[in-house]
Amino acid sequence: MNDIRTIFDIWNDSIKAVVFGDDDWKTTLLAKHIEPTRWLRKWKILEAEEFSKSLNNIVENFIKRLWWDFLDKVYVWVSHPDSIVKRLSEHKRIMTDEITANDVKHLSTVISDMAIENNMTTIKIIPVHRVIDKTRLEKDPISLKGKDLELVADAFMIPKNFYNWIIEAFDNIGLTISDIVPNILSASELLLDYDRRDLWTLLIDIWKNQTTYTVYEESYPLCYGTLPIGWENVTKDISIWMQMDIKEAEDLKKTHGTAIVDKNNMENMPVDIHFLTEIISSRYEQIFNKINSHLQALDKDWRLAWWVILIWWWAKLPNLDILCKDVFKLATYPWKDRQLNLGDISSNIQFTNVLWTFIWTTKYEDTAPIWGFDMSKARWKIKGFLKDLF
Repeated sequence: MNDIRTIFDIWNDSIKAVVFGDDDWKTTLLAKHIEPTRWLRKWKILEAEEFSKSLNNIVENFIKRLWWDFLDKVYVWVSHPDSIVKRLSEHKRIMTDEITANDVKHLSTVISDMAIENNMTTIKIIPVHRVIDKTRLEKDPISLKGKDLELVADAFMIPKNFYNWIIEAFDNIGLTISDIVPNILSASELLLDYDRRDLWTLLIDIWKNQTTYTVYEESYPLCYGTLPIGWENVTKDISIWMQMDIKEAEDLKKTHGTAIVDKNNMENMPVDIHFLTEIISSRYEQIFNKINSHLQALDKDWRLAWWVILIWWWAKLPNLDILCKDVFKLATYPWKDRQLNLGDISSNIQFTNVLWTFIWTTKYEDTAPIWGFDMSKARWKIKGFLKDLF
């Protein structure tokens, strides 16, 4: 068995983990585990030692089935409602007849120095494109003629305290993290193929207490965004406005909730379906309008895309795609699953984040990730990553 990878998906109420291996060029699922945790609430680790014990329970479960050596490569999928993506760019005047590797290296170093935000930790820097003489977009500009070279890159950041908690928790159980992958990257990697990226696509991913989105324009990411609003907020709205227990509100949303009233299916309704729909649609309209405001700031609102790809499997709300279409005035489609043939987890939405992360790490393993306690020591990785990813 070769290329053993352990993927951890850290979520508010549980931790999912899966071990993958490569057997004769075929990916094999070796082990999986879901560990409930009471020590992570609203993306804050309440007790670091107890949280480490939850991680250790997963590791012990894997050791019983495998060997410790199988936990060599460890990848962590992270998501946080306060995460940000900062777009950075820097120019360099080319002093020779051709662009050299030193020119590219210099820009990568400058970008890594710029990837700083108060109380945030940069976990990854992804190059968007390089521009020669402000007109030509090139993946590899080395040996090309030009007098000006610009590097545009996105820095993915999470709150520093959350990052430190994660690193400390894994360190406490003796595991070294190989890479930390933000959810906004892994989702677009799996769900958007070349055609969707080339024809301009808005990908919206609605989760429990956050919504992430990505916009692609002519194969390049135009922008990323995270909103601290999700389907949990809809449940709270129902609980408040209809004066009921939060669990009853969640059940009502699942059984009778809809984004747009279906007039052909209103008989024998136990609640005021119009009032319920108004509560639900108001919150989702808020999400879509906030995204639209970002696009308008880029001057890319209704003229932006050919379509919207909407992910809302956790919400399972009827007619949400229709509401999305009404707000953006764009064709809206639900996401289509990618057949990965990795056993029963391929169709289990609880392991979706793990699968996304596995695909991302498989594709970009040879490029060094950006993370670590001391960012100055990681800069050589940043340089190589920015160069090698192209």
